[in-house]
Amino acid sequence: MTHLSDKELLERMKEFPTHKLKGEQKNRIIHSMRKQKSPKRKFGFSFQRAGVLAAFLAVLIIVPILFLENKSEPEKHLGAGVERAENGDYFALTDEDGKPVFPDSNFGLPGRVSLLSPPEWIAGDDRSVAKIMVYLWWKPGEQVYQNMKVEAVHVDTGITQEMASFTLSAGMYGSDAHALTSFKPFEKHGVWNLKFMFGEKTFEEFSIYVKEPYVKIGDSTLMISQEDLVAGTFENVNLEVEGEDLPGQVELELFRFEDGTAEVFLFSGKTDYIKADTGKKVGMYTGDLVIKKSGRYRMSTLQQSVPIEVRKPVD
Repeated sequence: MTHLSDKELLERMKEFPTHKLKGEQKNRIIHSMRKQKSPKRKFGFSFQRAGVLAAFLAVLIIVPILFLENKSEPEKHLGAGVERAENGDYFALTDEDGKPVFPDSNFGLPGRVSLLSPPEWIAGDDRSVAKIMVYLWWKPGEQVYQNMKVEAVHVDTGITQEMASFTLSAGMYGSDAHALTSFKPFEKHGVWNLKFMFGEKTFEEFSIYVKEPYVKIGDSTLMISQEDLVAGTFENVNLEVEGEDLPGQVELELFRFEDGTAEVFLFSGKTDYIKADTGKKVGMYTGDLVIKKSGRYRMSTLQQSVPIEVRKPVD
């Protein structure tokens, strides 16, 4: 039989006697086959998988908390304002003959500390703080030192920057001591407290207001604070231009986006000088500027331009 072909084997199997299974036997065989085809479902929520899931959930909860805590600290530090110091005021110094001098430029606290200050403080500007005279007055028996530093604290944000450090000399113009120094440019506009310090001890402090930066047009600077750029007439405005071989006069164009109108203003009377801190050549021009309406403009000069916002005048 082992040498029969498949076809011959099938033919021989037909000759075997048939045998019918009883109903109980059929059911038992079918049941056994079904058990083999349907493997058991494993509800395998093992302790290992449970541990992994628990660790994952813990990470989801803890990481955001740590992130928020770490984030809140610098924000609190940066956003922590300080109380505004006493307002400074203008007052006159006295010369050797007892006559008042510098009544419109000496600013501070009478009988304590003052500065021969610029007409206005401008954020980011090194011109107005290049030369500062400091005057001090002592109280009877007050302990003072030779070396002083000045710190500035921004009232809204609490940002602190060291402005200057210097050695005091004998008094002049009725003061007990004085010093010639220069300040670093203020980093931001707004109210600043100026703190005059011996070491870490504050001798005196008063507040000043620093205006928004000048209008910057590429290599040119229109010496009007951005917050003063309102509809109106500006006479004898300075325009500073950095560069070599500058022309004798410069045109400044104002293009108004709202209606497409443009006006050109001439700046002349160039004065040449070299910046001490950078060594760059600079030309200073003077001219008048008339802005008829508030709104959005493009200001251009020497093929460079910048968008500006002209504000409405405030009474």
